[in-house]
Amino acid sequence: MRSSSTPKDYLLDNNGVEIAVRCWGREDGMPVLALHGWLDNAASFDRLAPLLEHCFVVAPDLVGHGRSDHRRHDSGYYLWEHAEDMLAVADSLGLSQFHVLAHGMGTGVASLLAAMTSGIASMTFLDGMGAPFTVAEDDRVQHLARAYRLKRMVQRSQLPGFGEPGAARFDDLDTALAQRRERLDTELSEGAARLLAMRDLLQLGEGYCWRHDPRLVLPEPMPLTEREACDLLSQIRCPLYLMFGRQGAFSGDAFSQRQAALPDHAKVSWHPGGHHFHLDAPDRALADQLLRIIARHEGGMLQRLVNE
Repeated sequence: MRSSSTPKDYLLDNNGVEIAVRCWGREDGMPVLALHGWLDNAASFDRLAPLLEHCFVVAPDLVGHGRSDHRRHDSGYYLWEHAEDMLAVADSLGLSQFHVLAHGMGTGVASLLAAMTSGIASMTFLDGMGAPFTVAEDDRVQHLARAYRLKRMVQRSQLPGFGEPGAARFDDLDTALAQRRERLDTELSEGAARLLAMRDLLQLGEGYCWRHDPRLVLPEPMPLTEREACDLLSQIRCPLYLMFGRQGAFSGDAFSQRQAALPDHAKVSWHPGGHHFHLDAPDRALADQLLRIIARHEGGMLQRLVNE
């Protein structure tokens, strides 16, 4: 059984909030919940998921991202809310045990998932080490004040994305693609940027606008502290694997800053490429490494994999 290269798209209702989900493979495959990063969407796995034979890959658009609904205006985008949403997705698909494959900010969501459920068979981080946006313990009050002032300012000033709903922002696709690459990852290839952008763009007449909620670029009033983010990492009990791009977000001091927080059983590997190495040029070696991880912790499904 090989994972289908043609994905299927669904909309799942979670208490009135529609979550867009993209799936690859047969539903009786090894279940993998794939969590994308900040301002990305399920297309982050468009090139890697088809290489994961014997797997049923489920990649939701986090709420506020891609084709999923936005949160209410009196709500926000906290990591723990994303984690609750992902548990609801798993429950709706009948996934009592599953593997987690997370990229960037998705690793922060995954670190909370690990604390919320014992149903995770294994967890693999792609160029991420938990919550990416944290605040110092002694800066929480000041951060709250700054976040609130910024939110009020953008709401009143009609900055791009915060003005009239549905207003076109780009005259053509090339302009939108250029902004996507500049904002998220300047090393991102044009083809990879196009995959992410096409799932996140809405055509309005002769122009385009982003589907994602512009509030995603605002700081959360009460994010995790760095100590809390490290505590979540250190207490991950399921098998944990971390894969980093050699030119990615952790190629400098960022890795060493959180290395001490990793549990003793965590395994680290480095791969060619940048922050989106899994999307830019996923190769057979990367897919095989992921498949070995998943099969190793799948229990009874390992024998089925061998027999087919």
